[in-house]
Amino acid sequence: MAYKFRLPEMGEGLTEGDIASFLVKEGDQIKADDPLVEIQTDKSTTQLVSPVDGTVTKLDAKEDDHVEKGDNLVEIDDGKDGVSTNVEAEDDDDADDEAPAEEESSAPAESAAPAKSAAPAKGGAAPLAEPNKLVMAMPSVRQYARDKGVDISLVQPSGNHGQVLKEDIDNFNGAAASAPAASPATAEAAAPKAGNTIKPYTGAGEDAETREPLSNMRKIIAKNMRESADISPMVTIFANAEVSKIMANRKKYKPVAADQGIHLTFLPYVVKALVAMMKKYPEFNSSIDDSTQELVQKHYYNIGIATSTDHGLYNPNIKNADAKSMFEIAKEISDNAQAAEDNKLSPASMAHGCMTISNIGSMRGGWFTPIINQPEVAILGMGTIATEPVVNAEGEIVVGHNMKLSLTVDHRLIDGALATEALNYLKKLLEDPELLMMEG
Repeated sequence: MAYKFRLPEMGEGLTEGDIASFLVKEGDQIKADDPLVEIQTDKSTTQLVSPVDGTVTKLDAKEDDHVEKGDNLVEIDDGKDGVSTNVEAEDDDDADDEAPAEEESSAPAESAAPAKSAAPAKGGAAPLAEPNKLVMAMPSVRQYARDKGVDISLVQPSGNHGQVLKEDIDNFNGAAASAPAASPATAEAAAPKAGNTIKPYTGAGEDAETREPLSNMRKIIAKNMRESADISPMVTIFANAEVSKIMANRKKYKPVAADQGIHLTFLPYVVKALVAMMKKYPEFNSSIDDSTQELVQKHYYNIGIATSTDHGLYNPNIKNADAKSMFEIAKEISDNAQAAEDNKLSPASMAHGCMTISNIGSMRGGWFTPIINQPEVAILGMGTIATEPVVNAEGEIVVGHNMKLSLTVDHRLIDGALATEALNYLKKLLEDPELLMMEG
């Protein structure tokens, strides 16, 4: 009989994503733990494996479809009696009559003006203002709309192929009759963010331009960058750190690291210095919970390293960096970079970050204005080490080595004076490796 493989929770609260690719086809013989499908989430591409042996009888979705926890992905004949599954779907009882409506009539209802949302029926479901309208939505999304008392036919879809997503229900600003009156604090937190209106692009003509769809990863990156710009008023300050002593320290210990199979770069020094800065200035190890208007203070130090690959930008973090040696941090940075390149990062490896380092120094980049990785409140930009004239302690002009530092902060929490003080402390640590070892 059939084993229905459904989208499970993928860890760290990830319950939805887009199908990047199916790794099986109908008729394939598979074993337990064979890969079935790759799901692209806001965090990473996650490979899901089969829990059972059997024959693939049906693929229940298509590549690029948006799916949520409990949605059917693959049906497998496992040779056992009855129907079993890995996830109990919430909508099994009404999934058949709630399927996306290629089965529904697409003839529009004739009306002179758009109908207002009607009062919800018993159980919270609102009668459809346009009952004959073709609405593409997963059963779980339809149920969510009913629970919210939202007329799904009035919701503007944002998913692939015009699908209505759960977030579209959350963003719907129509008059849902069952919605309670919001308190002033709730209304303020739920107010539309600045910049949410997107105007269509006006081109120069078909012969002058071509179009191609964005990749799923580029869509996610664009969405996250835009949301961060909408959420946080960002301020960036800049500094030079004269790192000749760090360079000498790295030169001395690079062969020692190599003997252990470790590639020692300047990043571990910056990670250590950043942890010390966050301990001294705990505002940098915080987040703002907009839903409750509370400050969240973290008691762990997970330092993210922005990692660029051919297939997208990732942000794995060094877990508990305060408790790790320089060599351990260097090895973990290398391992995470390789996992990102191989598309094997887990969602857990990118979760619960505290602050991120974005390094463009290897590409000879200088100062820049990095975008904060939400819900963090700051990000450090690490630029190139430039050979430049500097004035030493004796007042002499000598050849120096200046690392370009750019610190972007969320001005809701961190003011310019605090940001400057923290960056000056970070600079001080990077200019003196012996002090860094004492503080870090």
